[in-house]
Amino acid sequence: MKFGTVCIIGPGLIGGSIGLGLKKRNLAKTIIGVGRRASSLEKAIKMHAIDIGILNDEEAVKDADIVILATSVNKIIDTGKKIIPLMKSNAILTDVGSTKNLIVRQITNNIREDIAFVGAHPIAGSEQRGVEFASPDLFEGCTCILTPLDSHTKALETISFLWKLLGAKVKLLTPEQHDEILAQVSHLPHLIASCLINAIKKEHLVYGASGLRDITRIASGDPELWIDIFDQNRENVIKSIDQFMIELAEFKKDILNQDNTMLLERLKKARLLRDKVFQNNSTKQDKNK
Repeated sequence: MKFGTVCIIGPGLIGGSIGLGLKKRNLAKTIIGVGRRASSLEKAIKMHAIDIGILNDEEAVKDADIVILATSVNKIIDTGKKIIPLMKSNAILTDVGSTKNLIVRQITNNIREDIAFVGAHPIAGSEQRGVEFASPDLFEGCTCILTPLDSHTKALETISFLWKLLGAKVKLLTPEQHDEILAQVSHLPHLIASCLINAIKKEHLVYGASGLRDITRIASGDPELWIDIFDQNRENVIKSIDQFMIELAEFKKDILNQDNTMLLERLKKARLLRDKVFQNNSTKQDKNK
């Protein structure tokens, strides 16, 4: 088995998908799941996302070769600090948090010299939450960003290899670069989707069709999870909001001035940029099937 014993703390949508992916590809000897509720762990076992379910994360990590922190972002730092003293020598600690700067720096400051930490963020998932929505192929074709700060080359290679075997394309960024980019391409879109729903009169929503449904789908995500993301990436999210408001103001100005020429240019630019990125990605994924 390539990765020995893997412990997943938080086998929900992402953690459960990691477990299912590892088991489908026969990449781990044993997969231990750690959760807060026995019923959730039993569900993960029945789905074959994990082999063993343990409520005590301190007991679960002691024999693990790789420990994956797959909790909500507000719990990753405290959980990491708690289990670091209990991990075995030469083990690897990693995470899947959608913010990186605070998490990576806090855990790196508390890491032991004989274990390594590799920050990671697979850009995959859905607005759903829970292991029942997990899939062994969730990461096929997605991008997984790794944000290492130290010189543990072997650990970086191991975690990079793990994600590639799960089907992801791996990119290396600094934690700061990650948070700046994700504020624009993930955190801002969620905020905009929520704003759009809130801006429409409640009685008018029933007239919305697939366009409104598609553009606001992510507003169905867990509100408490997103509060933590906005909090940990506050400065970058605010900058992204400012950039969006400038663009929105330009659209408003063109409509007020009945400047259809400029308005058409903005709409054409948006269509070309959007189609270039997402149609190319769709073509690449089709070729890889």
